[in-house]
Amino acid sequence: MDKISAMKVYVKVVESTSFTRAAEVLHTSTVYASRMVQALESDLGVKLLIRTTRRSKPTDAGLRYYERCVVLLRDLDEMDADAQASKGSKSGIVRVSMPSLVAKSTVIPELPKFFASNPDIRLDISIADHHPDLIEEGLDCALRVGTVSEPGLVAKKVGTYKTLTFASPEYIQAHGEPFTLDDLSDHIGVSYAMKSGRIRSWEFLEGNEVRSVQLKSAILVNDTDTYVACGLAGLGLIQGSTFILDAHVRAGRLCKILRDYPLNPRPVSVVYMPNRTRPKRVDIFIDWLVDLYSIHLADQS
Repeated sequence: MDKISAMKVYVKVVESTSFTRAAEVLHTSTVYASRMVQALESDLGVKLLIRTTRRSKPTDAGLRYYERCVVLLRDLDEMDADAQASKGSKSGIVRVSMPSLVAKSTVIPELPKFFASNPDIRLDISIADHHPDLIEEGLDCALRVGTVSEPGLVAKKVGTYKTLTFASPEYIQAHGEPFTLDDLSDHIGVSYAMKSGRIRSWEFLEGNEVRSVQLKSAILVNDTDTYVACGLAGLGLIQGSTFILDAHVRAGRLCKILRDYPLNPRPVSVVYMPNRTRPKRVDIFIDWLVDLYSIHLADQS
């Protein structure tokens, strides 16, 4: 058994909760993935996974082993990259986290250009609307929307998102359009639950002051894609970045409302750990993100 290969398979199974999905990511067969994990368990004499027909979940020992595997495999990648760097190479994996809507609307459409210029760099993109711990998640960097409060992180600001309130044409036809904050007493909003469990409040800038408004709601969601989908379906008002939602406005699926009452602009930053030995490939990707946003954010309306 190639133990390193077995560890790579095991890590993917844990992360995807499925042998089938892990095999697809690794471009191998489900049978091979299953055999590799079984061989690993036999070699260790420990049960690593609890298998059901629907998913595979690590045992307590399996979870600890997974965490150590992630660190070890990451170190191996770094060793390879450092060795290649001595030859001036810029190859290897960059592990990055970003919100779902940011990935879909901005980053992924531009990636063909990035890979054309950097064919030896690979990306491992983790989609997370919350703020994951870079060290615990084994990330090289993350794209953050909002204030960066974690100590010890370097935050390179790439711009700000202008944020407004939106409604679908169907919603406006059914409920009318609000023009002032007092009008909102007769309207419905889509509620959003953050990872902490706190419900995001409805806040607006009225002059130079922030005003919170209570809105009735028929639905509560905890995912940004679902939040936008609810707005598109006419289930209520939503708030979001003009940069991300303008495509829906141009297509006639959403309308900007309450333009005289925007929200505080939200900073967009690339965050990473202060590390003087950071691989060159990570710096290349960070610089690319900064350049990408410097161009795109200038077009906000």
